[in-house]
Amino acid sequence: MVQMKTAPGQRARRTGARQIYEALRDQILARVYGADGLLPSSRALAGELGVSRSTVTVAYEQLAAEGFIAIRHGARPCVAQAVVEKGRVRATSRPASRKVQLSAYGERLKRLAPRWEEPRSLLVNFRYGELSPSDFPVLAWKKAAVDAMTRRPHRLAYDDPRGSRRLRSALQGYLWRSRTVRCDVDQIIVVNGSQQGLDLCARLLLDAGDRFVMEDPGYLMARHVFSATGATAVPVPVDMDGLDTERLAKIEARLAYVTPSHQFPLGSVMPVGRRHQLLGWAKRCDAYVIEDDYDSEYRYDTKPVPPLHALEGSENVIYLGTVS
Repeated sequence: MVQMKTAPGQRARRTGARQIYEALRDQILARVYGADGLLPSSRALAGELGVSRSTVTVAYEQLAAEGFIAIRHGARPCVAQAVVEKGRVRATSRPASRKVQLSAYGERLKRLAPRWEEPRSLLVNFRYGELSPSDFPVLAWKKAAVDAMTRRPHRLAYDDPRGSRRLRSALQGYLWRSRTVRCDVDQIIVVNGSQQGLDLCARLLLDAGDRFVMEDPGYLMARHVFSATGATAVPVPVDMDGLDTERLAKIEARLAYVTPSHQFPLGSVMPVGRRHQLLGWAKRCDAYVIEDDYDSEYRYDTKPVPPLHALEGSENVIYLGTVS
């Protein structure tokens, strides 16, 4: 989609070939389309912009004449390989005329958020959370997706904000069978992923100036989302049995984040004695324990360990998991 910019205070002018040419040129320089990236067909782009096809054709011909794109008969225009090989400087947007004022939360988030980097080519990939593309069941997934899309829903409207009741009922049964978690359907909230679940917990349970317990080492993204509220992390060391719960005796905090079934990133399993110590600490401090139960189904030598949520005295435990 090509976006045409109009200066503030000026009336929008009719889109012409020159404007289309400049917009596409800037996007090509900014690597929006990338090496051999396909541009929209002249007919499709003309329809999107509400101009004649000949107007788009003139813009494309100018781009081709300057070596930005290659035009082939019967095919969509594509970015010229020479443009990529020359390593042209990326086009950047103009800086804002004034500094954008963020909320205190936004300022903290800007300082804390880790920057995502493009993965490099690796001989061996040890990154967590990535799958081998060859292992993905494409045909089975396509069949399931098509089957779901062709079913006629009984209604078309916004559903319960906690998630579909049918889905939550299915999860209720699954959690009982697989993880011995007993809960009511109304206790289950469906989120977009574990990170959104952590964000909801942070907003509901932490204020600026509060303290929260983190495993050390532990999951960095959880620490970031809690710190964004203005709360302070209290790192507690991890050993071969997970979080060292003996150290909690001198700590007061509003929340503790733990991965007891498969400590991240060391992989240890917290024994039942420490689990009861953790629950006792949460009760004394009137604190919540967020139990991130990722990877709990993967066991090669023993059966899955019951989660904290399944133990007696787990009223302060928030169980977090995914079905990925």
